[in-house]
Amino acid sequence: MALYLGEDRPRRIVIFGTGRGADTARRYFEWDTPHEVAGYIVDREFLGAGEFNGRPVAPVDEALARFSPDEFLAFVPLGSARMNLVRTEKYQLLKAMGYRFITYVHGSNRLAGHCEIGENCFILENQSVNFDAVIGNNVVIWSGCQIGDRSRVGDHAFLAAHVVLNGDVTIGESAYLGSNCNISNSVHVGRQSFIGANALITQDTAERAVHIVEATPAAGLDSLRFVRLLKDHH
Repeated sequence: MALYLGEDRPRRIVIFGTGRGADTARRYFEWDTPHEVAGYIVDREFLGAGEFNGRPVAPVDEALARFSPDEFLAFVPLGSARMNLVRTEKYQLLKAMGYRFITYVHGSNRLAGHCEIGENCFILENQSVNFDAVIGNNVVIWSGCQIGDRSRVGDHAFLAAHVVLNGDVTIGESAYLGSNCNISNSVHVGRQSFIGANALITQDTAERAVHIVEATPAAGLDSLRFVRLLKDHH
């Protein structure tokens, strides 16, 4: 994998899907890059009216004729469904069809020249990525995460907002990390592990491990009464 240098040259992009992920990706590309979203590719059963956001939609079996891999870069911005398998399957499908992929890195991130980032990554705003970090292919990193020095994020992983990876952390392929979880120094998170929101991981996890934190329970009293009690207490 090469050192990330950015992609400033305007490119024409075709996005897989017409759901929320595709619409979010389209908005970021239009708002934050010089690239043009030219159209969409879907499985035939989701073709609908053949148009989305004023752009043409092609079924997979017609995609090569409508959006030639010689002229368009592909982007697959699907979420974490089935432990990232849906996004992985569609990424691999378009790759087998001959498409090359663009990676989106929000303009607020100064990542060029000091870390490695693969293809078809969706990296949103306000990341802190330290030197010598490696981010694999087809990775989603939502807003405001910390990727510590020499940490490695495996292919097809999904990091929700405000995840913290301390130094020398390894995230296995297709792992899911929920918001505000914290992974301690030198920990290896096994492939396809599910790390829930607010979890603290201090030791290596097994493959397909599940680590979750119980939700904060309700206090059992009315909010207005609670505020009055606070006022009386102070």
